[in-house]
Amino acid sequence: MAALFTTPKRNDTTAGTHVAEPDVRRRIGLAHGSWRRVTRRIVAGAVCALTVSSLLMPSVSLAAEWVKVGGNKYNTAASDEAGTWSWDGADDLKLNNYNGGEIQAAGKLNVNYSGTNIVTAEWIESINVFHGTNENAELNIQGDEGGTLSVTSTEDAILSTGNINIDGAGSVNATSTGFDAINAGGDLAIKGSGNVNATGASDGIRANGNITIDDSGAVTARATKDKGIGADKNLTIKGGGTVEASSEKDAAVEAKGSLAATNASLNANGVKYGVYANKGITLDHANVTVRAGKGRYGGAIALFTYQDDIVVKNGSTVDAFAEGEVSAAFSTRNDPPNEKGGHIYISDSVVKAIARYVENGDGPTPYSEKQDGETSPEPQGENIGIIAQTSEGVTPAVISIIRSKVTAEGDTAAIFARAMSADGKTIGTIKIENAAIQTPEGGKVIDYRKLRDGIYEAGQAIGTGDATVDSLYIKAVAKSTTIAPPEVAKPEDPKPDETKPAESKPAESKQNPKPEGSKPTKAVAASTTKAKTTGVLAATGDTSGAAIVATVLAGTAAIAAGTMASRKRS
Repeated sequence: MAALFTTPKRNDTTAGTHVAEPDVRRRIGLAHGSWRRVTRRIVAGAVCALTVSSLLMPSVSLAAEWVKVGGNKYNTAASDEAGTWSWDGADDLKLNNYNGGEIQAAGKLNVNYSGTNIVTAEWIESINVFHGTNENAELNIQGDEGGTLSVTSTEDAILSTGNINIDGAGSVNATSTGFDAINAGGDLAIKGSGNVNATGASDGIRANGNITIDDSGAVTARATKDKGIGADKNLTIKGGGTVEASSEKDAAVEAKGSLAATNASLNANGVKYGVYANKGITLDHANVTVRAGKGRYGGAIALFTYQDDIVVKNGSTVDAFAEGEVSAAFSTRNDPPNEKGGHIYISDSVVKAIARYVENGDGPTPYSEKQDGETSPEPQGENIGIIAQTSEGVTPAVISIIRSKVTAEGDTAAIFARAMSADGKTIGTIKIENAAIQTPEGGKVIDYRKLRDGIYEAGQAIGTGDATVDSLYIKAVAKSTTIAPPEVAKPEDPKPDETKPAESKPAESKQNPKPEGSKPTKAVAASTTKAKTTGVLAATGDTSGAAIVATVLAGTAAIAAGTMASRKRS
C-alpha cells in the first residue's frame, strides 16, 4: 500500500512507485541524444555565469543597446518605410501590422503592438532579449485592445534571459514547434485584461523565477513533452481571469515553490500530475478543475504538494480526478523532519475528489492471483480520493473539513490520514466541524493501525463499525463518502485559526488515549453527528454544491463582490 506514497526520489523508477522524475526537459534531451538540446543547456549554463557577472555591473542606459529586426541590426533609432515598425533608439519598439522575421535586443526592450502583427523565425528565437554590456535583459510586451501579436518559431517563440512582462488588453499568441513557447530566465508576469495563448513542443509557459498571472482575461498554456506551466519558484494566479494548462506527457502545472490561486479559475489537465507544487497549494475563492492521467509507472495525482499543505477556503470549488494503478485526487505528504507538509484544510468550500484505477472500470482487484489460482493479499492498486501522510519527526497528518461539502471516492479508500513512526504514538487524524458524514449510512471516522517492516502506520479513515482496521481493502473502509453541512442558519464567518490551525495534535484513539481531564473536541462530536437527509443540503448532485456555496459564503459576499470589482484595471 505504500507504493503511491513512498518518498519521491529523482532516481527512483521502481514500477508502480510514486516518484518525482527528473526534469523532463533534461531527460528527453539525453534519452533521445538531441545534441541541440544538450548544447542548449551548456549555453544556458554559460548565460547563467554571464548573468551573475552582469549583476555586478552598473545599470547605465536602462534601454536596449541595439535591436535587430528581420535580420538587420540597428544601433540608432530606425524604422521601415511602410511604418510597420519603429525603434526610438532607446526602450521602445513599436509594431503596427508588422509581418516579418525575428526581433532581438540587448538590454531592456518595450514592445508595443497594435493591429495584426506576425513574427516568424526558424532555428532562432522569434523574439529574444538578452543581457547587454551594461544592461540586464528585460522584455516588456504591451498591446492595445483588438491588437494581436502572433509569434512562431522552431526555437523558443518568446525568450528573455531576464524578466518578461506581458500587459495590456491585446492578445499574444506564442507557438514553438521545437522548444518553449514563452521562456523567462528571470520572473514572468502576465497582467491586464488581454489573452495569452502559448503552445510549446517543450513547455508552454516557463520561468526560472516566479510566475504571476494577474489577468482578467484568459491565459492558455499547452505542452507536448514538458509542463503546460512550469515555475522554478512560486506560481501566483489572481485577477479574476481563467487559466488553462495542459500537457500530453507531463504535469499540467508545476511549481518548485508554492501555488496560490485567488479569485480566479484554473483548469489543469496533465499526465502523472495535474498540479504539482512542492511548497504548498492554496486555493482561495477559486474555481479549479484538475485531471491527471497515469504516468510512465502507472501513478497519477491530481493535486499534490510534498513539503507543505493543501488549503482550500473561502467558497472555492474544486473538482479533482486522477486515474492510474496508484492514484489520488488530493495528496500531501512530508518525510523530512522540521518541514511543513502532510495536512489538508478545507473550509467553506465545495470539493469533489475522485481516484480510480480505471475511470470507467470496476476498480482494482483487491488481491493478485498466482499461477496456481491461489490469491495473495497484495493489492494491485491503491486509489484514494483524499490522502495526507507524514513520517516521524513532523506534525502528524491532518485532514480538516469545516463547513464544506466534500464528495470523495477511491477504489481503495475515500479519505485517509496516515502517520508513520517507529513507536506508533504518532497518529494521522480526520477532523470534521460544522458538517456531518451523510454517506455511507452509519459512516464515521474510524481508526487504522498497521505494523509494516518495523514501522507503525497509524491514522484514520472514513468508514463504518467500531473496530480498528489494519487494511484499507475491506468493506469497513468507505470507498465513497459525502460530507456536508447540516441545515442550519447562516454560519459564522470563518475564523483565521479554523482555516489553517497553527498546530495540529494527535487525536484520541485506542492507541493514543486522551489525557485525563482533557475536554472533548468539537471535531469528534461533529463527525459522528447524523446529518438531516431532507432539503437542499442533503442532495448529492452539483445543485447541492451551489446551494452550499450560497449558504456558507453569505457572510463573505461583500468581500467577494469587492474582489471581483477589482478585476477592471485602470
